[in-house]
Amino acid sequence: MSELPDYIKNRYWKDYLPPGITLEIEIPQDESLIDLFKKGAEQYGEKVCMDFYGRKFTFYELDNLTRRFTAALIDLGVKKGDVVALWLPNCPQFSISYFGVLGAGATLTAISPLFVAREMAYQIKDSGAKYLILIERFMKQYNRAAKEDLPLEKVIVINLEGKDIEVPEDDKVVHFNSLMEKFPAPPPEPDIKINPKEDIAVIQYTGGTTGLPKGAALSHYNILANVYQIKQISDYMKDIYIKGDLKAISVLPWYHIYGQTCELAQGPNAGSMAYVLPTFDMNSIIEIIKEHKPNTFLGVTTMFINLLNFPAFKDVDVSSLKYSNVGAGALPIELAKAWEERTGFAMGEGYGLSEASPVVTNAPPWAKKKLGSCGHPIANTLVGIWDNNNQKFLPIGEAGELVVSGPQVMLGYYKRAKENENTFFEAGGYRWLRTGDFAKLDEEGYIFLLDRVKDLIKYKGHSVYPREVEEILYEHPAILECAVFGVADPIKGENIMAHI
Repeated sequence: MSELPDYIKNRYWKDYLPPGITLEIEIPQDESLIDLFKKGAEQYGEKVCMDFYGRKFTFYELDNLTRRFTAALIDLGVKKGDVVALWLPNCPQFSISYFGVLGAGATLTAISPLFVAREMAYQIKDSGAKYLILIERFMKQYNRAAKEDLPLEKVIVINLEGKDIEVPEDDKVVHFNSLMEKFPAPPPEPDIKINPKEDIAVIQYTGGTTGLPKGAALSHYNILANVYQIKQISDYMKDIYIKGDLKAISVLPWYHIYGQTCELAQGPNAGSMAYVLPTFDMNSIIEIIKEHKPNTFLGVTTMFINLLNFPAFKDVDVSSLKYSNVGAGALPIELAKAWEERTGFAMGEGYGLSEASPVVTNAPPWAKKKLGSCGHPIANTLVGIWDNNNQKFLPIGEAGELVVSGPQVMLGYYKRAKENENTFFEAGGYRWLRTGDFAKLDEEGYIFLLDRVKDLIKYKGHSVYPREVEEILYEHPAILECAVFGVADPIKGENIMAHI
């Protein structure tokens, strides 16, 4: 077992943390995600939490609908531990289904709305889902997938447009509205005991580094811990940085863990208001900015690049967007500069992965900036730089694999014991997650991501990090997006190729 170096033992980054982030916070040990949702409904009640194309929902109303749906699921046969798949875009029914499934003691797995039949069938079979909730538009793909002998017992169909569903009900297919009509008012809460640290709340599928997607088994406690860790930042935003309630453009896909934790689960904890969009529609985003003046926008790199280069965005007053944050990928330095020039506010950046629920680090807009860094570890989180060849931690300044330990780290990959053996190791009394990302720490505890371990290019025996080449390419004004990777070369080992 490797010894922990002093920089980890002492958590030397403690002296350089930005305002609003501390080394430790209290995380409830016996609270589930559904408890968190109920607390939000009790605390914020009649406050509007969601606006979906003008249809507004209060926390109280969403809680009422969710408890009715929980009762309907139990009546349908859903039991504790069953896996329920959600195949939905962002919409009120996603939230109702998400917390409704958890309220029934079941586990959920969310499927990308971009998936075709083959991809959806793989996730259903791999997770062992018995129930599927989907919008009617996906029924064509479902019917194709159904030929593959899926383990599904029931399929619940939703129509987002408020129209009658054309697909008839039968022994397997049932309409969402039919279920809700059985329970016009919430019945008494079911007597379901949830063990937050052991019961799986979400099986989050991730592409990983090799092979087919695998499910990260996230307990209630994993996600809840990450919500509380992030709440430190949202509280500082409300009280100090924005000085008001959070009003967010909610376009991050909720099937992705970034959107699930940082928007869907965080909402009731922060009392925030979300303008929900099912897809990244730039015209709709512009209308929301003009009409509602949102102050929070979580996104990914391509969203911000596309907006900056969208002609209709150039004349929009974006002075309300005080907090914008990039996740699910590196923030190019040139994008950070361009967004700050356009809005007048620095961008925030974070690093995370599905296996960590997902947030590991954060560099909020008010932090001291080091371009190219994804910030410091969030509360209750340890990080280190690992040399897998020599099985030891590396010193500050040296590049190696970023490893993480904290309450947000997954239970393991779902039903993949061998993968888990290669993903975790014990050191210094802690369980460490190997992230698969090359990184280094500087003298002030800032983390700099270099690249995926598998993406490292070996050029004439030298290590070349694709991201470093990409950052140089991004400096050219004619380049919007680029990707650098290695290709086999019989003489050089690998050569460097860029797609622009």
